[in-house]
Amino acid sequence: MALLIPIPRSSLDALQKALRRVAGFDWGARRAIHIIPLDQGTDENVADILCEYCQNNNIRYVLVPKRVHCNERYLSQAGYTVVLGPTIVELVRGDGLLHHLRDMGLDWRSQVTARLKHYGLGTVREAEIDSWLGQFEHLGNHRAVGEHLLQLLDVLTLAELGESLSSDADFYGAKLVVGFNNDKWGKSWGTISTLIRKKCQAASLLPINEAIEKGGHPRVLRLVEDGLFSGTEMRGVFDSLRGNRPPGRSQKVPRLADPSLLSRVSAQVHFGVVCDFGEAVLRRYMASNSLPNIQITVSAAARKVRVLYAAPDVLSSPGGTELAEDDDETFRARLRSSVVPFAFQDDKGWKPGASLLRAKTFCENVGEQLWRSYIAKKSFDLRAWSDDRIRLCALGMEGLGLSFAFPHSVPKASLPVFWARGRVTLNGTSVEWIPLLPNADT
Repeated sequence: MALLIPIPRSSLDALQKALRRVAGFDWGARRAIHIIPLDQGTDENVADILCEYCQNNNIRYVLVPKRVHCNERYLSQAGYTVVLGPTIVELVRGDGLLHHLRDMGLDWRSQVTARLKHYGLGTVREAEIDSWLGQFEHLGNHRAVGEHLLQLLDVLTLAELGESLSSDADFYGAKLVVGFNNDKWGKSWGTISTLIRKKCQAASLLPINEAIEKGGHPRVLRLVEDGLFSGTEMRGVFDSLRGNRPPGRSQKVPRLADPSLLSRVSAQVHFGVVCDFGEAVLRRYMASNSLPNIQITVSAAARKVRVLYAAPDVLSSPGGTELAEDDDETFRARLRSSVVPFAFQDDKGWKPGASLLRAKTFCENVGEQLWRSYIAKKSFDLRAWSDDRIRLCALGMEGLGLSFAFPHSVPKASLPVFWARGRVTLNGTSVEWIPLLPNADT
């Protein structure tokens, strides 16, 4: 649904400001709401101007403020739905704009609830949204921060995920073997295997270790995962396959009977969503562990997330020598120094200066406490979690600050305020934080 609002040019700035408040900071970029300013003297041909604009932009609805004359009868006869609105003052100063946009599902709250309907681990309705926002307010009048974060939250639909994972021509044919990380049956594995099966009915779908053992030439081997964010999960998967997972760490997948097979079999790794940080980490891992036969494929259909700015040459060759552990840590530290957390980048609609800093500081303070609760719930080895490492995760793994979820899971690189729970205290006020996205802290 797209809407056009004709408005006298003298009221253009006021309407744009009102739209930012009611429709969200990115209302213009979403191209669902259009404004056309009217100059004096255009009364005679204004209807023709509006019709041409609607035709060129696939618009069916026109909201005409009271006492703005656009030959509404002509517009209706041309097939457009004309909505007679209130006065311009009520539209931009009162609740008139909110009333009409809400009826059409074009206000930011309606957009958020529509996206959250795709979340499959629990129900998130208006009541849950209000309760989540109430926590921001309870901790010191930060409700505006929560409202802005909601506008940034994105939930990838199952249809989009399925298309992004299997859009390439290589995902068809009886010789195709698709491998999955199935350490959490019913979470990523169950969802992704179902999506792939619908697209590639003749393919063999196997746990990743079995797929590698059976996917040699002449078969075509594709390894699939829903997302690549910090790179931590996939590094753990390949370490487990090679039998190199550090002592005390849980094995992601069973070890290959012949670990050297991983360096001989030809395979491509596909992801539905790819963050440039995780891509750099995984490419470095493949290079430093002599796995050039495992190719990381970022298809045109994959959702791309950028957090690296002014990054060093992270994909430079390791020089053919075995990298020491300190070298890897140095590489990751250099990579982190180039991260701008996704939710707090310049194009995410925050007012520059104090507004952005206040929002980021709030999320860091609350996120650090929530991360401590998370690692306690998971019974992680506390020796591996120094205070510095926990602070690094206050905005999500590696400080990536994502505002993203799948229908079946939430990446731990997303802001903890979305998915984690636990007691948090800010300026002497405490609250038992309940996440917006339930059942995601597993």
